[in-house]
Amino acid sequence: MDKKQQGKANREWGAEAEKIAAEWLLTHGYVIRHQNWRIKNTIEIDIIAELPDTIVFVEVKARKGDMISPIDAIDEKKIRKIVRGANIYLGNLEYLYKYRFDIITLTGTPENHTLEHIPDAFYPPLGRY
Repeated sequence: MDKKQQGKANREWGAEAEKIAAEWLLTHGYVIRHQNWRIKNTIEIDIIAELPDTIVFVEVKARKGDMISPIDAIDEKKIRKIVRGANIYLGNLEYLYKYRFDIITLTGTPENHTLEHIPDAFYPPLGRY
């Protein structure tokens, strides 16, 4: 498989992983507010979910099982983008919600995968967003 085909396969698995993660959240009592919420083309939050009085910003990462952990793909730059998006999103709400940042990782294939949910996976770093 060449790089172009590999990139397409990875994007397809990523999109499928986001659907699987959203379904998992629904079955565990979350309400899905948005999927692939975007601000222009600079910031995307994979899933914005809700529990009573809490908005949950969820980053979904999928890997086919290579040696790199999905969570290792979430670096400081990615965290800052998610936090910046969350600040904008929360600033547009009429009600003051608690919030948190979760990560869902999927390793394997759409048919045979392991899902891990990490609540409160990170806290917003100090600084400007």
